[in-house]
Amino acid sequence: MSDALEVGDRAPGFDLPAVYGYKSGEASPSAEEKVTVRLKDFLDKKWVVLCFYAQDSSPEDTRLMVSFNEWNRKFKTREVALLGCSWNGVNSHRQFIEVYQMGFTLLADEYKKTTELYGVIKEEDDLGQRVKVIERSTFVIDKTGMIRGIWRNLQDLREHPREIWGFIQKEKK
Repeated sequence: MSDALEVGDRAPGFDLPAVYGYKSGEASPSAEEKVTVRLKDFLDKKWVVLCFYAQDSSPEDTRLMVSFNEWNRKFKTREVALLGCSWNGVNSHRQFIEVYQMGFTLLADEYKKTTELYGVIKEEDDLGQRVKVIERSTFVIDKTGMIRGIWRNLQDLREHPREIWGFIQKEKK
């Protein structure tokens, strides 16, 4: 697929409904209505780790998101924003954050536009029918909006955040 995003490409912009994770000193995640997060909010300010995952509370995706949560403080020390993105809605994200006490933002791509722009939709066979799913993928985007790293079809979900941290340590001077 020649249209696939590559390292060095400009990251596609997004403007998505979101739920903020736990903030230090607060009792629960953001209950604000109509919160939206845009990629341009981070330009000239922070790097972004944008992790696409299939579904809130599935065993594999929970393992991935909880692992990212364990590394979130380190990312913050390097001025890196961590964002998770799936097709689940805001209410599902809010519950997912509350149950696992995550401290980062989850984006709700219910209309599948951002996942399409990033090329992370794949088809799988499910009992003889072709269904579309999100391919677990991570993009590291610098503060100019350029993609610095891409990881697709993630396998080792517990160690993946450590790999991203090592990459950021090397790349972000």
